[in-house]
Amino acid sequence: MKFSVEVKNFGKIKDARVNLAPFTVISGTNSSGKSFLSRALYTFFSTINKDYVTLEARKLFSSIFSLLRFGFHTTKNPSARIVEVYEELESVLFQLDNTINATLDGANFLEQHANNLNIAGKLELVEDLVQTLQLEIDNKKKYQEFYERVTLSLRQIKSLKEAIKNPVRILVRKLDEEFKNNLKENFQVLSLADLKSNNSNQEKIEFNIDGLGEIKIEKEAIDFNLSTNAISEFQELRNVVFVESPIYWKLRKPLMEIQKRSRSNSIFAFYKQNSELTGVPKYFYDLMDLLNLDIKSDNEGDEFLNKVLNKINNTLSGELDISDNGEIYFKDKNCSKNINLNLTATGVANLGIIGLLLKKNVIGKGSYVFIDEPEVNLHPAWQQIMIETLYELSRNGISVVIATHSIDMIKYIENIMDKLDYNEVNEHFAINRLSNDGISISDELDPRESLLSIKDDLGKPFYDLVLSQGW
Repeated sequence: MKFSVEVKNFGKIKDARVNLAPFTVISGTNSSGKSFLSRALYTFFSTINKDYVTLEARKLFSSIFSLLRFGFHTTKNPSARIVEVYEELESVLFQLDNTINATLDGANFLEQHANNLNIAGKLELVEDLVQTLQLEIDNKKKYQEFYERVTLSLRQIKSLKEAIKNPVRILVRKLDEEFKNNLKENFQVLSLADLKSNNSNQEKIEFNIDGLGEIKIEKEAIDFNLSTNAISEFQELRNVVFVESPIYWKLRKPLMEIQKRSRSNSIFAFYKQNSELTGVPKYFYDLMDLLNLDIKSDNEGDEFLNKVLNKINNTLSGELDISDNGEIYFKDKNCSKNINLNLTATGVANLGIIGLLLKKNVIGKGSYVFIDEPEVNLHPAWQQIMIETLYELSRNGISVVIATHSIDMIKYIENIMDKLDYNEVNEHFAINRLSNDGISISDELDPRESLLSIKDDLGKPFYDLVLSQGW
């Protein structure tokens, strides 16, 4: 997937056009907005990657089924006719469940829109039977609670019919809701207004994505104008992940406990949402949730990715793994003992995380991986391994976006480019350079020329230091 994104008035970014390719670099001096930009892109990609139509349909179906089943089984001595209607209804509900799964699961947005007639037909039959059941129990005191549940289920059926008939409405509503919340949680702000650039007189934050459309944020309101064709393409991405500081990983256990409490305690969740920020961005929890899933391999590209994984493990002389109780530990080849992640070098965690994501099938062909400052805590030799690993992943269908201000990292990328011809470099790499006032520069340069400019930017402080000391 190769396209560009224009961002205006967002945080440090005043006006930047960022090109994306299989291997994308966003670079610049400190406080140029590169990390801000990569978080924003992750937030949008991961939000739109979710199948909201299927999620909403299953949520409504589950509510309908629970209301009817609970109502029937808690009713004492139902008549033979009520039993007959309910048993037929339950059979059709199971058929509807299978139809929803077969029609929506794994289908992109356009396919869901085109194939919803199968669901609509079964849903009409369910509605007819529920209405029949409602007539049987209407105005009968012993069935009052059952009647209320049946009436509520009819409202949910109506909502499900509207959702199947007009999935665009669900998508727009959920995108608005999720994108707003995800931005706040990933940037740890209480208001979207906090994300607006302080250096701009413009009221709106703007994202313009080639082929997909535009997003405008004004105060707390988000306006989406997106192409449904492009939405389908984004929804077909495998997993979208953001990898940042290994420190979060070393604090994983207490952080996951905080998340568990917030999910299970509605009072705590309300307090957290409305009164304070945890300091831990949502993308960390997103990645932990993916690691907790049992994701099956699709076998495509397995041999290639296994070679990449073996290279990482050989470099580390071991590998990261997860125990049955969810603990992440390091398996050292030189000893039989599993080592707690907190007792390993941070560089081991940094490089080992990529290996763990490969091993657990979290990333594979079709994934999008954002990595902020992959050079953190890595010796220059391991920085080279990191870049070579990420490049190999990008060659195997995993789109990689890194934000870096490491001149070593830039040099290692340059070394890879030197082995490729002009067309390969231009097709595979997108090199983006940001100024310290949040403006993209040298947009017209090819990737090699952009790297040279970035090296000049990043090397200037050292050059100035040398000059200040004299020769």
